[in-house]
Amino acid sequence: MRLIVLILSIFTLGSYAQNAAVNRFVIERSASINLRAEVDDWNINVQHLEAPSPGINGLRAELLQKKLGIMQRYPANSNATPRSSAGPTPSLGNNFEGNFFQGVPNDNDIAISNDSLIMSVTNSRIHFYNAATEDQLLTRSLGTFSNQLDINGSKFDPKVIYDPNNDRFILIFLNGFTFQTSFIIVGFSETNDPTGDWNFYALPGNPIDNETWADYPVVGISGKDLYIGINTFTNGSSNNSGFTESCLWQVGLKQGYLGFDLVSNYFSNILLQNKPIFNITPMQPAAESDDENMYLLSNRNTDIENDTIFLLEVTGRATDTTAQLVVRTLQADQPYILPVPAPQQGTQWFDTNDGRILGGYIRNNQINFVQSCTDPSTGTSAIYHGIIDDVSGNANVTTRIYSEPSLYYGYPNISWSGLNENDEQSIISFNHCSPSVFAGFSAIHVNSSLESSDRIEIKSGLSIVNVLADTLERWGDYSGSQRLYDEPGTVWAAGSFGNAGSGHGTWLALIRSPNSPNGIESANAIQANTTVFPNPFLEQIEVAFELNESLLMSMELFDSQGKLVRLFLRDRFKAGKNKLTFNGEFLTPGAYFLTGKTESEQIFSKKLIKQ
Repeated sequence: MRLIVLILSIFTLGSYAQNAAVNRFVIERSASINLRAEVDDWNINVQHLEAPSPGINGLRAELLQKKLGIMQRYPANSNATPRSSAGPTPSLGNNFEGNFFQGVPNDNDIAISNDSLIMSVTNSRIHFYNAATEDQLLTRSLGTFSNQLDINGSKFDPKVIYDPNNDRFILIFLNGFTFQTSFIIVGFSETNDPTGDWNFYALPGNPIDNETWADYPVVGISGKDLYIGINTFTNGSSNNSGFTESCLWQVGLKQGYLGFDLVSNYFSNILLQNKPIFNITPMQPAAESDDENMYLLSNRNTDIENDTIFLLEVTGRATDTTAQLVVRTLQADQPYILPVPAPQQGTQWFDTNDGRILGGYIRNNQINFVQSCTDPSTGTSAIYHGIIDDVSGNANVTTRIYSEPSLYYGYPNISWSGLNENDEQSIISFNHCSPSVFAGFSAIHVNSSLESSDRIEIKSGLSIVNVLADTLERWGDYSGSQRLYDEPGTVWAAGSFGNAGSGHGTWLALIRSPNSPNGIESANAIQANTTVFPNPFLEQIEVAFELNESLLMSMELFDSQGKLVRLFLRDRFKAGKNKLTFNGEFLTPGAYFLTGKTESEQIFSKKLIKQ
């Protein structure tokens, strides 16, 4: 049973927005679900194999015509001067294939707890993993929730969040492609075990009865509330031709974790420069935060070229009846250009969608954000990275474009990878491809001066992607990235690659800052192999490693904050196979890192999980 109580108030935003409305709702819990309960999971899914053909009208057709003009104006230039790189590349930890399911293009997202439990989603399924062991713990299709929610319709576009303040998970997905069937399903885990009990709520996709349905969710959390940005469309919309406006839900977190009624605000009728806003992306805190206000970003994402950034702020909590939405218009130091399509081998291409802001974070009154664009110097799709300084004051926007002359980038996301509160650095993960390189997954490290490292390839593609009847393939709508909150300098990301079946594969990866104390694996590392058993462990643990030559090394144990727990040994280790064992029963539960290093380089670092 769903209870909706409506209170309507109207207020005026900043100088460029008029008649923006906030509607207040109170929504009862729809269902309590235990994910470990045995279910008959039919994995029902319908895929339109002609999508996203641009057609002859609508937004997709308009975007394609604009992109064809950009390709003529800025032709691909493989002889362009490569951008200069600064500093070493990030390093890889555990990484593995996830979410294996042939069919639906994978809109990847990921959330990971401090206990190394992963929730990973594609367009129709949820997967749960132990990040330390890479074991899959559970998988469920979105359709398995439909019976208990008593809501019929297609389930799509899942997003996941880990809340470090409350040590809980949040799941969001959509239902239905008409205003009669449209709902936003929001789940809150009752504990820090995402495979256990959840409280689910059904937010209406047509809450103000204007005959529109909700699509393209973008989510984030503040210290107190959940925010869901959505785009709304009229029934029968084709190629996004029926776009009406972008709206924003604000929902209390604590009520959801406890299964209480949700007090929620719904912001709509947001006009910027007398035009409806298109896409709203929350900028959630980079680390644990008690902030009540929330910042969000938007831009003119369908323009051929623009330098406008809209900075939105929700002032107050969902339970605050005076909460308002304030909008400021900023000008970036260089324009963003609509991203051109990305060519694969042969006649297949990837759709790069529009230039919407895809991800970002806020810390120390500064926002970092990323979106797709075209680099005019290379003619390739690229990454547009912006920093907004002095967010609460005299905000200004500084940007960089990251690209390669012969490679196309798409669907970036960004997470903070700093080692302490004053360390400003980021890891950007993204998809890549070219006519000679199968679709894969990559990352770069960016320092406080917006200087980036060379690209590291996280996962190389195995074939072209050829799923749709058209030559324009989907490359996704978004990708996932999250800082591992209790491990400084570490980010988990989810991206896509072309699998061996000419379909969409998902790859999950731990990516470390190049100056992280928790486990830089030197590019010149000379160990042949390192394994840990058991992991997680209770008492005795053994670490086996193999050296190509004898080395004088220090064996040190660090906690998740990079603090030295114990120097085990400083001695000469022989070439060949070696094994270190120790009793860890004295350690408190959590994550630790065992490193072996010489005076000049780090030889290995392994993550240990104490139960």
